[in-house]
Amino acid sequence: MLPASGTVVPPSGTRLRRRLIIAGGVVAGLVVLAVIGVLVVYPRVGVWMVESKVIPRLEAKLGRDVTVGSIEVGRGHAVLKDLVVRGPHDGAAPLARIDRIDVDFDFWESLLANPVIGAVVIDGVTVAVRRGADGADNVRDVLVRLGVVDDGGPDAASAGGDGMGSLRPTKIELRRGVATVVDEGTGATAAVERFDGEWQRGGAAVVRATGARADTGYGPSASAAAVTATADGDARRVEASGGELSLWPGMSLTGITGAVAPGDGGRFVITAEGGYGGVEGRLWTASGSIDPVAAAATLDLDAERFTLDRLRPVIEHLGVIAYEQASVDARLHVDATAAGATFAGGFHVRDLSVDHPMLAEKPVHGLELGGEIAGDFDRDARTLTLTRADLSSRGLPFSITGFLAAPGGLRADGTRRDKPALDLRLVIPKKPCQEVLAAIPIELVPYLEGFVLTGNFDTDLRVAVDWADIPATRLDGRVGIFGCRGKKAPEDVTRLGDQFEHFVEVERDQWISFLVGPDNPDFVPLADVSPHLLNSLMTTEDSAFMTHRGFIVREFRTALIKNLEAGYFKYGASSITMQLVKNVLLYREKTAARKLQELFLTWFIETKFEKERLFEIYVNVIEYGPGIYGIGPAAWHYFGKHPRDLNPVESAFFSSILPAPKARYDQYCKGTLRRETEGKIQRILGLMLKRGRLTELEHAEAVATPLVFARDGTETEQECMARRKRALKNARPTNPLKK
Repeated sequence: MLPASGTVVPPSGTRLRRRLIIAGGVVAGLVVLAVIGVLVVYPRVGVWMVESKVIPRLEAKLGRDVTVGSIEVGRGHAVLKDLVVRGPHDGAAPLARIDRIDVDFDFWESLLANPVIGAVVIDGVTVAVRRGADGADNVRDVLVRLGVVDDGGPDAASAGGDGMGSLRPTKIELRRGVATVVDEGTGATAAVERFDGEWQRGGAAVVRATGARADTGYGPSASAAAVTATADGDARRVEASGGELSLWPGMSLTGITGAVAPGDGGRFVITAEGGYGGVEGRLWTASGSIDPVAAAATLDLDAERFTLDRLRPVIEHLGVIAYEQASVDARLHVDATAAGATFAGGFHVRDLSVDHPMLAEKPVHGLELGGEIAGDFDRDARTLTLTRADLSSRGLPFSITGFLAAPGGLRADGTRRDKPALDLRLVIPKKPCQEVLAAIPIELVPYLEGFVLTGNFDTDLRVAVDWADIPATRLDGRVGIFGCRGKKAPEDVTRLGDQFEHFVEVERDQWISFLVGPDNPDFVPLADVSPHLLNSLMTTEDSAFMTHRGFIVREFRTALIKNLEAGYFKYGASSITMQLVKNVLLYREKTAARKLQELFLTWFIETKFEKERLFEIYVNVIEYGPGIYGIGPAAWHYFGKHPRDLNPVESAFFSSILPAPKARYDQYCKGTLRRETEGKIQRILGLMLKRGRLTELEHAEAVATPLVFARDGTETEQECMARRKRALKNARPTNPLKK
């Protein structure tokens, strides 16, 4: 039966289900097609979103250009490769270069153009921080924008609202980072061999670095085996271990552990402790602060008193002994800025004992030194200035002021110094002479034991050396030894006034002695010595001998200049009196103590004896060849005549060999003069004429007179040379009277 007209008859159940299935299939097909379309199109959309959304926001946040080599986007994961962050002050290398960044994100939110970042892994980071010669750097404004540094500027104020929103990741992991820092203005550099880090949203950020090192460019340097930086909200802290701070060669603080944490007013507080020269344990502590905005820092270093056995591995090569008895303490306050630093402090070394062959023959005990120091360091000039060094040693006060300038420093005229320079002043205030002598350990002055002095001593010396202009070296001032008087002296010195026994070593450990006086038939009174020999000796050795007081003051400066030009101590400034002291009273001990005693004894015998007596001893004891001591035996050996009969040429020959009589003895063995000796004899004769020690006639006759040795034929030339060779091996390290 058909339905009535206008009446809707619902389909049967089977037909309804069929239609629903068809409709569902169409919808499912459309959904599948949509999903397939999204999956096909999404990578391109994702790349577009990274390029148009993420990168611009990152550039805005950093204030830098950001480029990416390639971008790969999948469902909920993206990979960025070869990302470069570059700014206007980077120089050749960009601020940062990253090999790879893996980013997890919310896939569905990203479909709505609202990317939500999850975990981020940053791998292969290279950071290059640079400060140009003009002072502009490529990182400070980035740190301000990131909120790491707050300088109160507009960038810092906007650091909290950066517009990054959902682009802030939930976690960041940093792998395989390296960093370099270069300051082209000062020459300072720094580097980190590797750093890794991690950050969790709402948690702490931690960066761990290994192999960190820094070099100031003018000497001091620092390094650390490990550095850990932690930031948790407002709490920030940097900790280091295995650190080393090298202030200058041979002076380094090691085993440093410490921390840097935020303090008041934007400053960071520093605490540290460590050892010295690789010695383990805490030998010093330090505290201070850093103001990154003002580029300033303060530091207080305190080394409480400790015994030197703690430093034995470091100082044992210096000859220090009895470590457990000696002690040291020090304190130092430093205020540093970008321009340099000022410092002030004090130190004290007590009961130091040293056994070193360059210092003295025997161990020296009871050394001490302490006092207060102050000064500054100018970074541009690379100059260390001592404005105050009030020191004391065994009760003797003295002060040292002046400066030391390193190569590369800026001079006052704007040019760069290419060689070092120094200008130092030593002042010892007026003190009783006996107190000054008593302040010197007896092991340093054994030959001065028994002296009793009166009067007062003082010193004011200045030495200024610029290695770029060595001839302009200054050495002036005074040593107030002439304010002292000898009230009593040991017999070993006073014996020079009469006949005495003199010892010499003719072979190693084989000593002979002879009398210096009338009872020795080889002794020659000064009146019986040829005036030509005396004039020749004064011409070459000490022209002002008869007028000075033991020292040729101008020769000290001349010798210093020659030694500086030679690069080592080759030349001396010995007067005839000083040579006499070395040969008769001190022998040839090559120590610093010997030089000190030489100067003192020279002063004393000049005040005690007449010039003629000193000259008489000198010509009768000095060596003229292997085993030939005194002018009596020398005149007979070389020329077969009495010393009174020596002519000007023979006299000049003796003067020519005195610096090295054994080495120059080969001329006698061979019977001929070296060419340089012939020239030297002629120069000596010319100086004698110039200084009025030869007349014109005497000089003309001398120039025409050949030098003839008196060889008696008792030995061959080979035997003579063999005797010379044995003598050259000889040494005279000690005085047998002091054994």
